[in-house]
Amino acid sequence: VFGVADVTSFGGETTQFQLILDPAKMNEYNLSLKQVIDAITLNNSNSGGSILARGDQGFVVRGIGLVRTLDDMGNIVLTQKGGTPVYVKNIARLQLGALQRRGILGKDQNPDTVSGIVLLLRGQNPSTVLEGIHEKVEELNTKILPPDIKVVPYMDRSDLVNTTLTTVSHTLLEGMTLVIIILVVFLGSPRSAMIVAITIPVSLLFAFILMDFTGIPANLLSLGAIDFGIIVDASIVVMESILRRREIDPHSVLTVEDIQNTTAQIAKPIFFATSIIILSYLPLFAFQRVEKKLFTPMAYAVGYSLAGALLVALALIPALAYLSYRKPKKIFHNPGLIWLEKKYDVLMHRVIANPFKAVIPAIASMVVAVVLSVFIGKEFLPYLDEGSIWMQIQLPPGLSLQKASEMASEIRHAVKEFPQVTYIVTQLGRHDDGTDPWTPSHIESSVGLAPYSTWPSGMRKHDLIDKLNERLKKIPGIYVGFSQPMIDGVNDKISGAHSELVVKVYGNDFLETRRLAENIKQLLLKVPGSADVGIDQEPPLPQVIINIDRAAAARYGINVQDIAELIEVGIGGRAIGTVFVGERRYDIAARYQESVRNSPEAIGNLLLKTPSGAR
Repeated sequence: VFGVADVTSFGGETTQFQLILDPAKMNEYNLSLKQVIDAITLNNSNSGGSILARGDQGFVVRGIGLVRTLDDMGNIVLTQKGGTPVYVKNIARLQLGALQRRGILGKDQNPDTVSGIVLLLRGQNPSTVLEGIHEKVEELNTKILPPDIKVVPYMDRSDLVNTTLTTVSHTLLEGMTLVIIILVVFLGSPRSAMIVAITIPVSLLFAFILMDFTGIPANLLSLGAIDFGIIVDASIVVMESILRRREIDPHSVLTVEDIQNTTAQIAKPIFFATSIIILSYLPLFAFQRVEKKLFTPMAYAVGYSLAGALLVALALIPALAYLSYRKPKKIFHNPGLIWLEKKYDVLMHRVIANPFKAVIPAIASMVVAVVLSVFIGKEFLPYLDEGSIWMQIQLPPGLSLQKASEMASEIRHAVKEFPQVTYIVTQLGRHDDGTDPWTPSHIESSVGLAPYSTWPSGMRKHDLIDKLNERLKKIPGIYVGFSQPMIDGVNDKISGAHSELVVKVYGNDFLETRRLAENIKQLLLKVPGSADVGIDQEPPLPQVIINIDRAAAARYGINVQDIAELIEVGIGGRAIGTVFVGERRYDIAARYQESVRNSPEAIGNLLLKTPSGAR
């Protein structure tokens, strides 16, 4: 699908070509681990021999030596004994196995499933790309996959896009309706109100054209920042000026010159007033990183819409007003506005006669505003409901993958007790490529919600979160933090943590910084209004540490690298090569059989070969 950057998977198993080495047989043939690794590396390669000319043709010379099957790998020669070759299959069991898992994905009642995350290419239209993805998923389900396997979307960005478009559409429609009603009331004429109201759709169209031309996305923040009252200000001033010109001589015919002169008198102040509003958004263009992604489109959207409103006010409104009011016509006067105007004149005369009556309240208002700004609550972004919940769950440290999976199943079962929840997915640990830092003691969970219209009357999302929190507290040993999928990612990019407020502790001593973090956590829990206070760091894990005795290694002529290779390959099962099967690639992993590496004592009894051949 054009516009897709990558598809990452979570869950399932990663296939490997595995060599389960038998140390006893290696000792029998006097083979070291390094000899086995070197033999497989030297016997798994292709080569090129340039071009062979044969008459008028040139043939590419290629040597094919790549391992393709388990039999190929098993027939690699390691050494010989008594004139008889010793093969890999003589000292190891060869099998197709799975990379040791570091994570499990569960969904609802299924404890072990697979998910795919589709990443959007930067600059692409999400709606267009999502349509292409839906088509491909439908093709996979109907034409390619077996009947008992289906791709089932559970977190679809289309839902959020459609919700956002619906919210913005309703907001725009409600705003336009409200503005039109106010214009009719204050202008006293439905005709003049409709003329002024034309400013809204035309200025938005102008803004959308420029946003598309300059590659600025339309989103909830950018469109939600457009103020219809400010957009129609210039048009109202122009319309009022023309109506006043009409009132001066209601029995004469207005000429084009009359409209031009009236508009010219107010064009300059209107232009500068609108320009000042646009310039007030300039600081938003200085933002960087995530702040730039969030707020710069808003500045563009507001600036473009105000520029379009200015053009409408100075070009379109005068023309429409001329067509509507050029003929003699009596202008309607709103009695309520006439009464307000008289009161305003009296008030203005008093203020002008004694200016301190205006200066003192203005200074007092400014002081109160400054004081309130110190104590008023502040946040990076207002709460935007994404229609779902994202949970960060910390389990007791050092859990095995199997035990952590059992706890994840218990969490899913507890969350599904609430009818407002449509699905829950738990990402336990990390996926096989190892790019995430999480251990099996950490879970990231996505919770889908039913439409709010189906919820009990008066129940809000925060109420459900409170109930979920109370229910999950009954599961011993876990800590749960609640957020939303998109804002969780934004917070992670901004501060490196999954929270809006973060306290960072720096130092070189891990245990000491951990102790300080625990103390800070206890203090923050006492702060009124604090919630979901936790330490966003994996706790210390139980370890089996192998300390290398350098003096003893030197006596035997053994390098530290030889010991490290034994740990990484023999115990850990590191990949030592690659097998290509068509367009797919698989790791070749070597590892000692489990019986010789399943305890510290067994690991301590593993043998190393010295340069002299001794063990």
